[in-house]
Amino acid sequence: MKNKSKSSNLMVVRDRAKDLSHGMKQEFHSLAVNTTRVSRYIADKLAFSCLLLVTGTTASAHHSFAPHFDRDKPVTISGIVTEYEQRNPHAYINIRAEDADGRLTDWRCESHGYTQLARNGITPEMLAEGTRVAVSGSQHRRDPNMCFFDMVYLEDGRELSVNGPRGQNNAPQEEQRDSLFGTWMLQPGGFATSGPQFMMDFVTAEGRAVIEQYNPFTDDPTYRCEPVAIRRVWGAPGTPLAISQDGDNIVIRHEWMDAQRVIHMNQDAVPAGTEPSILGYARGHFEDDVLVIETTHFTQGVLNQFVTVEGEPMRGLLHSDRLRTVERLSLDQARNRMIMSMDHYDPAFFTRDFPNYTREYGPSNLDLQPFGCIPEILK
Repeated sequence: MKNKSKSSNLMVVRDRAKDLSHGMKQEFHSLAVNTTRVSRYIADKLAFSCLLLVTGTTASAHHSFAPHFDRDKPVTISGIVTEYEQRNPHAYINIRAEDADGRLTDWRCESHGYTQLARNGITPEMLAEGTRVAVSGSQHRRDPNMCFFDMVYLEDGRELSVNGPRGQNNAPQEEQRDSLFGTWMLQPGGFATSGPQFMMDFVTAEGRAVIEQYNPFTDDPTYRCEPVAIRRVWGAPGTPLAISQDGDNIVIRHEWMDAQRVIHMNQDAVPAGTEPSILGYARGHFEDDVLVIETTHFTQGVLNQFVTVEGEPMRGLLHSDRLRTVERLSLDQARNRMIMSMDHYDPAFFTRDFPNYTREYGPSNLDLQPFGCIPEILK
């Protein structure tokens, strides 16, 4: 009966959204919004944005969204910008909001990194101190005055999505590629970044002991601006990567976390005395047109930051310093896509090998920008 009621409510919301989209104006009062102090245009748009949030509008983020924010608690904040924090991996807008009774509340709302936001049309100049603005998004799970914002509404009538222009086919013409070299962007795929993880059923006693000591809300290396596991670097959305030749070696540069890997080509063995590192030591060779990369000499790290295990606190999927990975990079010329296929082997922390991890990348004409990560303020 509860599910039926929820379904009925969503149908009502969708019907009302449809009515609004055909020009019927409804009166809504949203959290921290005083419609008498905001332009009529913004107020109308905020009403419609609330409906969109309830019906499931989503946004991708570099860290897992669900452990921090609750999509079932949409919020809309309107007020004066007190500070826009131009940060990577996440930018923050600070807004002093006034409700209908004149009460002031200071909000701090997070979104993608400022580099990605600027590429998607949301620039620091738009969010300068003293600007009247409204944002809509999802409530933080632990801090009542924080949110993740999906949309920005400006007084001149512009409404901007943090994921770029909506409903427009404005992507530049793709350059046809004939090799792996060049700049690439991860293709959208709706990959889950939190939730249950298959490999948690195959953790060794040694791995379990380490995992139980890990707190994903405070211990993840990204909070210290470290790039963490290779597959997390490959999976960073909204930031380009570039593959180039450097003498006999190949260099893979990721804008995310300014991560850079040197692939030492045609080496028979890792040089003696090589120190372990978070991204390991990579050796590569070509098998026909496929670049095969084997990486070892890792320090202990985190493959998945947030993993849910029934009946337990939030966990993470960690790997040992005995991890070995094998990546295979190939070009699908017919589809103009680079395919990255990756296998993981970690006999210290797991009793079986990992399922294959595959991602696709499209050509990009973007220039890699300095990421300049700033350590996160944890909540």
